[in-house]
Amino acid sequence: GAPTPQEEAWSHTPAMYPRLTYADEVAALEFLTRVFQFTERREARMGGDDDEGMLAWLEFGDGVAMIGRATDAAREVHHLYSPRDVGHATVMIMVSVHDIDAHYEHARAEGASITMPIEDAFYGFRRYEADDLEGHHWHFMEPLETVQP
Repeated sequence: GAPTPQEEAWSHTPAMYPRLTYADEVAALEFLTRVFQFTERREARMGGDDDEGMLAWLEFGDGVAMIGRATDAAREVHHLYSPRDVGHATVMIMVSVHDIDAHYEHARAEGASITMPIEDAFYGFRRYEADDLEGHHWHFMEPLETVQP
């Protein structure tokens, strides 16, 4: 028969993707979709009604990120912490964007914490960096040859 929506979602999962941990994964989900314009795979969401919290998968282009709550199990089993818990980011997530200027202006207007204003980098990309609401560090970029004049 035809694949279920969940099977269809998993058929488009890259071979490698990050899992990010948040003290408040529900607020993180709202922030990441509103500010950075990620799309949630609604059919893939798990949990949310108990002490373990919710797991959700977010897409942007062909990229995927998994988010979840910073529970005791996340810390003890997977050694995962929110940057809020440790006081700094521990990873930078690279995101390829079409129309970087529009993405930057949207993120700024929505209150993103911009840590590197938009600029043209010497290695051929236009880029900017921003932290999310708990301190995960995001690097958004577009090749200069595709940047709108």
